[in-house]
Amino acid sequence: MSGAARLMETEEAGRARWLYMRARVAVAMAVIKAKPPGASGRDHCEALSRGLRRLDRGWRNKARGLQQEVLRLRQELLITTVTSNTRSSSQVTEDNMDALSQDLFSPGSLVSCAGPQLDCDSETPDLLLQDPPVLPPPPGPCGGPGGSSLRPHVHFLLSLCALQRAECSGGAEARFFGPDGTVGSVTADTVCHLLRCVVAACRDPPAPGLPPDLVLRACQVASRALELLCAPRRPSVELMRRVEEPLKELIQTLLLSKRASRAAGRMVEYLVALGSSRILKSFVIRHIVSEISSVADQLLQASQEASGLEVFPVDRYQNSCHLLWILEVLLQNSEVPLLPGNASIVWTEPAGRHGDQNNSSGARYR
Repeated sequence: MSGAARLMETEEAGRARWLYMRARVAVAMAVIKAKPPGASGRDHCEALSRGLRRLDRGWRNKARGLQQEVLRLRQELLITTVTSNTRSSSQVTEDNMDALSQDLFSPGSLVSCAGPQLDCDSETPDLLLQDPPVLPPPPGPCGGPGGSSLRPHVHFLLSLCALQRAECSGGAEARFFGPDGTVGSVTADTVCHLLRCVVAACRDPPAPGLPPDLVLRACQVASRALELLCAPRRPSVELMRRVEEPLKELIQTLLLSKRASRAAGRMVEYLVALGSSRILKSFVIRHIVSEISSVADQLLQASQEASGLEVFPVDRYQNSCHLLWILEVLLQNSEVPLLPGNASIVWTEPAGRHGDQNNSSGARYR
């Protein structure tokens, strides 16, 4: 770069700083002049800041709701396109939709849908194309806003069925994972939505309508969908950012969980299933190592204090054992099964704060 160009950049940077300073002074003067009688400029500024934050939260919630609605409509359009040769939407009546609702949301059928034997030729996506009943859905962490036409768990099922059908089909529905930007973005949005629902199912209290078996199935389907989506090209930075955020939250939820060992065991299974993807495996390993290192530092610091070990949260130590086991599985297996070999997890209740240390993790692997 020539000296003249560097001089020009320096002048532009100085001008930008000067304009920024003038803008700050102008805003400060406007706040001072507009403050109500009896209030200080600081109090008035803080009140304005709180109001702007409320507006910002409202706009963000509205934007998220619109994004969920757009995703739902794009999913329906895509499913209509790829299934038009096999079934016409005019053939599905309201009676079929009612039968589907009873079929899907009965306690026994949810578990059967979650198993590995999920039929690839299922007509569930076609049935879901029908207009859902007009009911005011309750707001949910993985669903749309209060004005969405689908309840959160119905949106979850629609996303899961769309990915499952596209994965199982070897014909026209493979276009769901094609190189076209619009189709690919539908897939990415659907995968990210499923991951957010997984996190919502692991919170305390968990999101309603998301049985554990179906959540585990969603982890497996989302993992394979990412493989198909990123097979022809490297995943974009934006896609990885959107996928890594719920993974971070899921790992953090497991580490800080104070729930029963069985709930922690489910989160272990979810993370192992997600870590089986070559797209996610490296990130899951790196973040688990980072969290375990942080716990080790906290434990070392606590051991150097007089009563540090007595107040150190035992739950965090127990949950770090779960993270260590996930790390071991992901590092030992190139193709990660749900459990290594013929092993199984025997979840036991923790022995207590000062109980037997050999059983403190709340889990045994055999």
